[in-house]
Amino acid sequence: MGIWEILGIEPTDNPAQIKKAYAKKLKVHNPEVDPEGFQRLREAYDLALKFIRNDKRNPEERQLDGEENHETQEVVSHEEISIPKRYDFTKNHDHSERSMNPDDMVERFFRRTQELYDNYHERIQVENWRELLNDEAMWNVGCHQLIDTQFLHFLEEHYHLPHEVWKLLDSHFQWQENSEKLASQLSGRFVAYLNGQLNQTFTLRYHSFENRDDLVIEAFLEWRSDALFALMENDWETAQGYLAKAHALYALDPDLIRLQGEYFLRTGNKNRAFHTFDQLIRLDPDNIDAYLYRARLFLEKGEAADAIKDCEEILTRMPELWDARSLLGKGYLQLGQWEKAQEVFQEMLSHNPSDIDAKICLTQIQSPFDRVIEATANKQAKATRRKNLQTLGLPGRLARFKQFFSIYTRRNIWTIIFLLLLHYAMFAVVSMKLEMTSEQMFDSLVNKYKPVQIKTMDELKQTPLGYQVEFTLTKASYINMLRVYDKEKYPEPKAEFIPAAKAEERDLLNSDTGYVNVGYLDQQAIIVITDYDYAKEIHDKHSITMRGTLKAIPDGEMLPSIVNALEKRKHPYQSILVTDTFINAKPDLEEKGWTGSWLLGILAMISMLYYIRIIREFPKTRKALTFH
Repeated sequence: MGIWEILGIEPTDNPAQIKKAYAKKLKVHNPEVDPEGFQRLREAYDLALKFIRNDKRNPEERQLDGEENHETQEVVSHEEISIPKRYDFTKNHDHSERSMNPDDMVERFFRRTQELYDNYHERIQVENWRELLNDEAMWNVGCHQLIDTQFLHFLEEHYHLPHEVWKLLDSHFQWQENSEKLASQLSGRFVAYLNGQLNQTFTLRYHSFENRDDLVIEAFLEWRSDALFALMENDWETAQGYLAKAHALYALDPDLIRLQGEYFLRTGNKNRAFHTFDQLIRLDPDNIDAYLYRARLFLEKGEAADAIKDCEEILTRMPELWDARSLLGKGYLQLGQWEKAQEVFQEMLSHNPSDIDAKICLTQIQSPFDRVIEATANKQAKATRRKNLQTLGLPGRLARFKQFFSIYTRRNIWTIIFLLLLHYAMFAVVSMKLEMTSEQMFDSLVNKYKPVQIKTMDELKQTPLGYQVEFTLTKASYINMLRVYDKEKYPEPKAEFIPAAKAEERDLLNSDTGYVNVGYLDQQAIIVITDYDYAKEIHDKHSITMRGTLKAIPDGEMLPSIVNALEKRKHPYQSILVTDTFINAKPDLEEKGWTGSWLLGILAMISMLYYIRIIREFPKTRKALTFH
C-alpha cells in the first residue's frame, strides 16, 4: 500500500496538507488501540515529508548527495512508493528533533504552552494554539501519550481560554469521547466547567479586554470564574463576594453582568435581576439569553406587551428557539389576544406533539376565546342599531360633541375659573420659593426645552445655576465612583459618594444610581454625574455631547470623595478640576423629592378636589345631553 493511500490524500508537495491528513488518520489509528496501524501511518507521514524535501531540491544538490540513482527514483515516485514492515529512517534522513528523548520534547512542549498562556493577547488567538498542536512532540507516539495525560492537568490550573480554543483542543485530544475517564482523573468542578465550555451551555468571553491595558486581567478572570463555580454549586454567599470583587475591577463585562443577573434571579431578587438583564441588553444588544430572561420577568410583572417585543426580537434572529416562541404565546395569552396565542401554541405542537406546556395553554385559551366571539357579535349588533338611529335623525359625533362641550362649560364655568386662579397661586408660590420673577420662571421653563449651548468655561460661569446646558466633554472617563441613596439608613433623601465595589456590597445599585465622570470642558476638567448609558458611552468613546443641569457643588462629602478617587487612580485632571460647580445629567432624589412649601401643598390638595368635581361632571353632562 502506497504512502498517499495510507494518508488518504492525493500526492502533494504541501507539508500542511500532509500534517492535516496525518492528524485526521491519527483518530482512526490510536497508538494505544492500534499500535501497528499507527506505526504504518507514522512511517507514511515521515516518508511523505522526506519525499517533498527531496523533490524540492535542485538536480545539482541531488547529484552531489547521490540521489539520482535508480534506487532513489523508486522511492520518490508518486504512485509506486510502498512501505516495508519496518523502515529505517536513520538512513539519508536528518532528524535532529528526534535526537531529543521524549521527556525533553514534552518539557519543551509545555514550556511553549506556558509561554503562550502567559501572554494574554496571544493566548486568546486560536491560531496560536493550532500552531502549538503542530509541535514535533505531538507527532511522536511516546510524547503524544505523555502530553495527553498531562495537558488536562495543566488546563485545570490554566483554564481562562475562549470557547474556540477549547473546541480545537478537544478535536485533538477527544475529551468528550472519554468523559468517564476524565471524571476519575480530574476535579468534579473542572469537569463540569470543561463540559460547559465544550457544549456551550455557558461560555465565557475574553476578547472584550484586548484594549484594556489598565485592567488586571488575570485577577478579574479568576474572580469571574470563581463566581461562576460558586453559582454552579449554589453557594450564594461566595458567589456574591467574587461578583463584587470582579465588578470593582471592571463593571462593563457582559458575561459578569449576566452572572450578576443569574445570582439575583436565583436568590429571589427579581427587581435587581430585571435591572441587570436590562443593562446587559443595552451593553450587548445581541445577547439572546438576556432577552429571554427579561421577557420572562416582563411576563411575571404583567407587562406582556414588552415581553412580546423581546420575544419578537429573539425570533427575528433565532426563529427555531421554541422557548422564545412559548413566551410569545403566553404574552398573547396575558393580553387576551386569543387568536394569536392559539396560532403560536398550535405551531409548537406541530413541531413537538408531546409539548405539555403548549397543550395546557391551548386549554386555557378555549373559554375566553368563545367569550370574545360573543363580544364581537354584540359589537356588530350595536353598530347596526347606531346606524338605524342615525337614519331616524340622531345627530352625528361632531354635533353631539359640540352639544356636550356647550352644556359642560355652562354647568362648570365657575369651577374652571377657580381652578385657573388656584394654578396662578401655585405658580406664585413656586416663584417665591425659588426666588424667581415670573420672567425668570418663564425663562426656566423655556430652558428645559431649549438648553444653553456651552462651549467654553466662561460661558459656563455666566450661566445661572439650575439651568439646563448642552455641552461636549473630551478626554472623559468614568472614575468608578457612584452617587447612591441608602433609603433604609436615611429616610430623607441623602446622597452618598462611594466606590462602585462598596455600592455593590451594600446592594445600593438601582435606577436612582448616578455614575461620576470627569472630563474636559474647554481647558478645564469638570465633574459630570450621569446615568449608566452615558457612563458607558463615556467609557467607550472618551468623548460625549449631552445635556445636564448646572449645579453648585454642595458642602459635605461629595468633593473630598471624588478628589480622593482621582488621587487613587492618579487621574491627570485633578490639578485643573472645577471645584465650585458640576453638571448633573442624572436627576437626584433631592430634586425629585422637593414638595415646596406647606402652602403649595394645601393649594395642590384643593386643586385635586376641584379636579375630582369636574371629572364627575362628565357622566352628569352626558346624562343631561340625552334629555336635551
